Amino acid sequence: MKLSGDRMSHLSLEERTESVNCPSHGPREVRNFKLFAEWGKPECDLCEKEKRLAQEQADAVARAAEDKSRQERMIRQAYDRAAIPPRFQGKAFDDFAAGDPQAIAALITCRDYADQFPERLRLGSSIMLCGNTGTGKTHLACAIARSAIETHGKTAVYLTVGRAFRMVKDTYRRESRKSEEEALSFFGKPDLLILDEVGVQYGSDTEKNILFEIVNERYEAMKPTILISNLALSALAEYAGDRVLDRMKENGGKLIVFDWKSYRGAA
Repeated sequence: MKLSGDRMSHLSLEERTESVNCPSHGPREVRNFKLFAEWGKPECDLCEKEKRLAQEQADAVARAAEDKSRQERMIRQAYDRAAIPPRFQGKAFDDFAAGDPQAIAALITCRDYADQFPERLRLGSSIMLCGNTGTGKTHLACAIARSAIETHGKTAVYLTVGRAFRMVKDTYRRESRKSEEEALSFFGKPDLLILDEVGVQYGSDTEKNILFEIVNERYEAMKPTILISNLALSALAEYAGDRVLDRMKENGGKLIVFDWKSYRGAA
């Protein structure tokens, strides 16, 4: 019977010392109490202590398992929302094929960016990966996203620029249920946004304006963005515009030029 603290304070407990012969600890002198005219069964105090410790350890193990399960569930949900293409899901820095000094330098820079992502997030520091096709730009970007999700518990979203443009352009239709402002606000929500295939599109003024609005939405929110392009730096500057590049460079933003030969071509 469990008694409240108020009721316990009005009870007069009798106490006595009794001898028990514990199979595990031998003869012991233990305290025993009388409650409601009945003496309790004397128990070995060391056995009781061991039971409490065992229960505390079992509870700690159960809590750790529950915390791990919750963390794994949160990571799975974050991956689902990240929309990383199946080809690049699970990509890590350790399986990046760095075959020459420039690739090794790119790997080191991206790994360092991932390791310091909480600070990059605090500063809103972005990163641009541009250059030759098949050199591992998307691999490294998705490895950064993986680290942000798994190591730092942050959110990330991967989008091609073409898809991002369509999401905004769809709001121009009369029957659209979303406004352009609502569509743009989506891009400002994740801690990290990866925009791939910059420069594949037509490069119209409308597309340039949308790209600026997306980057500016995150710039104003102090959120890091990764831009990936197969264009050379000069062509990327012409396509994206100075306003986009200036915002990407602020607060320690990084540019990595991937000018080595394609690994896909070599394979």
